[in-house]
Amino acid sequence: MQIQYTKEQTAIQPQLAGANINPETFLATDYLNHFNEIVMLLEMVPDMPELAEDAFDWQPKSYPQHFLDSGFQAKELAVQAYELAPAYFRIPFEQIVGEMDTLIISTLNGLQATNVVERGFTPEAQQLIRMRIEAVQGLLMKLNQIIHGKWESDDFEAFDVNEDESAQTQADIDKLFD
Repeated sequence: MQIQYTKEQTAIQPQLAGANINPETFLATDYLNHFNEIVMLLEMVPDMPELAEDAFDWQPKSYPQHFLDSGFQAKELAVQAYELAPAYFRIPFEQIVGEMDTLIISTLNGLQATNVVERGFTPEAQQLIRMRIEAVQGLLMKLNQIIHGKWESDDFEAFDVNEDESAQTQADIDKLFD
């Protein structure tokens, strides 16, 4: 698809590539670090349940908030570019971020509610955590594709995560820990 950029977007594009911000999508991969950190923690939790305490501190962060809180050198430019990002990229990006936030928070809430730190994991619970991690990693790949402009809007339906398969209810999670 050919994006029609506004004068304001065109004016900022030359600054973006030098700042590790994609000049086509106006998005930066640095935002994915916010999710990569929790994925790494969750990957270790089945074998080391005590790490769940560290994972419980994770909170969703908007794209602008991530950059404002980060040491990213061009943080103001990243926020400005995000505000100017073409809707063709920004809308599915935000939808996928919302799905990931929901998936991660529901996983953390399930771990916290079942007191996994003290009780440990059943093999089924370990498998559930691994399935959740795989779902988040799949969404991260989709975000990466959007950031790099490597997707088409008609492909977006294929990107949807089927919540019935990847996100169990709290009752399902509770059963695994009993």
